[in-house]
Amino acid sequence: MRRISAFLLALGLVMTPPAIAQDWRNQWSPGQARDSVREGKTVPLSQIFQNLKRQYGGYQLNADLFDNGGNPRYKIDWMTGDGRKMRFTVDARSGRVLDRQGA
Repeated sequence: MRRISAFLLALGLVMTPPAIAQDWRNQWSPGQARDSVREGKTVPLSQIFQNLKRQYGGYQLNADLFDNGGNPRYKIDWMTGDGRKMRFTVDARSGRVLDRQGA
């Protein structure tokens, strides 16, 4: 039974989609994100959250900062005021929403 479990685990790791693996490798640490905001290179998440709240109501569920080929991007999961779950991709330098998924 252990051999089967180990095989399935190994198979799952090998079959992990490259996009997921790439996001994980490119994720910024909290310290890197903090330093970037302090140096004025990226917009603070609090400012982006205020803009999303003003436009959609609701609240933030999750947020991560990733490096996309030298272009920092926030991935934000958001619960709207009317109960819809959305995911936003936001340019971390300008605060502009680049992509919106969800209803």
